[in-house]
Amino acid sequence: MKIQPFILGSGRSALAIRESLALLREQTFGQSDNLILLEPRQVPRGASPTPDLNAEKSVLFISTPHALHAPQILAAANAGFHAIGCEKPSCVDRGQLQSLRDVSIPVAIYHVYREMWGPKTLKQMIGEGFFGELISLEGRYWQASTAERALSNGPKVESWKNEVQLSGPSDALIDVGVHWLDLVRHLAGENPLRISGWKSFKNADQPHRDSHVQLALDFASGLRAWGSISKTFHGSGNHFEINVIGTRASATWTFMDPDLIWIGEGRERRTLTRKSTTLGTGHPPHHSAGWLEGYLEINRNLLRSVLGLPASSFPTLSENLELLSSVFETRFEEQR
Repeated sequence: MKIQPFILGSGRSALAIRESLALLREQTFGQSDNLILLEPRQVPRGASPTPDLNAEKSVLFISTPHALHAPQILAAANAGFHAIGCEKPSCVDRGQLQSLRDVSIPVAIYHVYREMWGPKTLKQMIGEGFFGELISLEGRYWQASTAERALSNGPKVESWKNEVQLSGPSDALIDVGVHWLDLVRHLAGENPLRISGWKSFKNADQPHRDSHVQLALDFASGLRAWGSISKTFHGSGNHFEINVIGTRASATWTFMDPDLIWIGEGRERRTLTRKSTTLGTGHPPHHSAGWLEGYLEINRNLLRSVLGLPASSFPTLSENLELLSSVFETRFEEQR
């Protein structure tokens, strides 16, 4: 069976998609004469992708500005593609969200952090009751891109994120905050009942581009969550962090140290070190693929599901819509 991938868009995430598909061709689909993952075809800018009638399965991978995702998902589903992999978020407002409700083909959303070893291990530990009763999930996602531009004396760099019709009406929250929200929702095992929040627009490039966000989530189970999302935290790298706080133990995982989890029990602290080689590239621990590991896991399982093969779960469109529905209902306090 031949699978023809198409890539719509460019940039770093499109490159990650292309690299993950190349690895999958070697690792998984190159091991069987009956399953052939073909070289991806780049869709020209402005063109409407159509399935390859000579391949049994055609899959579209979308890596374009945020506000284009929803119409492109709809167009691909109507054109006859068998599955879609799409960068987050799937949509940027309530209208786009409603338009996606009836999409029936498999659609994976690239919330890649939850597919890495650390979050997968935390999810398993929660399911086994390791932490006792969960009290709170807390953390942060800090970057310095907005802070860097605010201090720059050079000419302003044009970006599609400055255009509402391409980026949608938000920046830090929708561009990076949804990653943190997705992981919290995944670990909690339920969608939040409500979200409350506060946005700052200090250092913002454009009036709609929130630069720092605080979030508080309430769940039906009584669990709470709190997060700090920033693009203007000076000196930060890509600092993604999640803390699980329970009655019996706590844990911390950060993207910057992806193969380590810090465990706390009472006053004692120890390090849980990755030993598994089953995820991503299959390389030994501490030789991991970073965020590419999430793309590998999502694409591997999306393609397996398309072929009717056993597959692990991956972030789906329906999950994303449920979460974004709560986000779009949130009324934020603002600092201008």
